Amino acid sequence: MSFFSSFLLGLIQGIAEFLPISSSGHLAIAQNLLGMQDAGVVPEFFDVLLHLGTLVAVFVAYWLSLIHISE
Repeated sequence: MSFFSSFLLGLIQGIAEFLPISSSGHLAIAQNLLGMQDAGVVPEFFDVLLHLGTLVAVFVAYWLSLIHISE
């Protein structure tokens, strides 16, 4: 998988995370729509990194709320 493909899928994951859609389904759809030759063959480690990035994005988006919960 090229750097551009990885970046694009990460961007799609980050944007679509806050939408009420499947966490992995949008990646499969994007791969097919963009004609990526390795569609459906995302290595497990890359998939885990995408979801880890999503977790970081959620913490960043809700950081102030999380801080106020502990008070």
